[in-house]
Amino acid sequence: MREAKDSFKRKTGLTLTEQYLKYHPQVLSNFEGEMEKYWGRKWKANTTVGKLRMVLLHRPGKEFLSVGKPTPWPPHNSSLAAWRMPEKPNLDEMIGHHENLVKAYKDEGVEVIIRKPDPNDPSYQVKAIYTDDVCHSAVYGEVILRMYDDIRKGEEVPTYQTLAEIGCPVVGMIVGNGMAEGGTIGWLDEKHLIIAVHTPRANTREPQVMRANEFGHMQFAKMVKLQDPEVDIRICPGYGASTTSDISWTTYLMIDRHTSVQESKRLDPYMVDWMKAEMNWDFIAPPDEVCRNYLGEKMPPETGVVLEPMKILVPTGNPKATKWFESIGIEVIEVECSSLVLPRNSGSIHCAAGSIIRDPEPKSY
Repeated sequence: MREAKDSFKRKTGLTLTEQYLKYHPQVLSNFEGEMEKYWGRKWKANTTVGKLRMVLLHRPGKEFLSVGKPTPWPPHNSSLAAWRMPEKPNLDEMIGHHENLVKAYKDEGVEVIIRKPDPNDPSYQVKAIYTDDVCHSAVYGEVILRMYDDIRKGEEVPTYQTLAEIGCPVVGMIVGNGMAEGGTIGWLDEKHLIIAVHTPRANTREPQVMRANEFGHMQFAKMVKLQDPEVDIRICPGYGASTTSDISWTTYLMIDRHTSVQESKRLDPYMVDWMKAEMNWDFIAPPDEVCRNYLGEKMPPETGVVLEPMKILVPTGNPKATKWFESIGIEVIEVECSSLVLPRNSGSIHCAAGSIIRDPEPKSY
């Protein structure tokens, strides 16, 4: 070691320590401030309505050929119900509908990233088309979430690999026995985040056996707070809540900054008070004739994916809703993707779109 130090001094006139002190001081900097320089882009999507710039999709693949065979997980049942499918999938049709989605996004100037295929043999990730569930934006960068049931476990790995390949910083992962999925996490704006736990899908008194449990959302909330301590994070308990009163649905029903298409009377009154007081939230109640049935309950019309404020991408099939949206000033882009979404599948077009980059949402108009 002494010999190496002497070599630095002999050849440069400075010891290695002196070189550190003179030319290489420690630089205190902010990760977010250096993202574009070192990570290539401003990897932020902590908004639901900022203009969409990059979206993560999954192309249906050979996993759908496994439907009808015994599931790789107990009880190894071969029924459609065991695969969470209402019908035998037609892979060619699903690929066609996926390509419709890709074209719709590209036509709007959105960069489309395709998640890596299911690496398992045999393939089984038939719900991987719902890319919004597996990763979610913190204040910047993506957090890999942790899926709650066997049909979806394992999606985390190819999602992580896809993000790494495009250079998107993965700033955290849900670990331990934590569980969290994107469907119960939503940015109301860049400073307000809601996280729902114990969603109605699996309401039990067991706090750890949930689609999303306290430990999972505690971890996500901590990652957000480490990046921006000013973010107001509200945890929605969800015990006993009906599907439509679950506040986490709000981010699936937004059309503009602090604006959603839903009836506030169906939501938790204390949350509504907070949203109105803190964000001057505007709830637009839709007429009954444009509403839809979801799991036996009346739901507002699907607002799909917000492409930018007051511009949405929705599946074809609800012309009354489209006409009503347009009557209140919303631009609607329709896309045929029926084999990928409800009622022919188990998720929505919003579920099938992982927001990777969005512009900051406008503060005023």
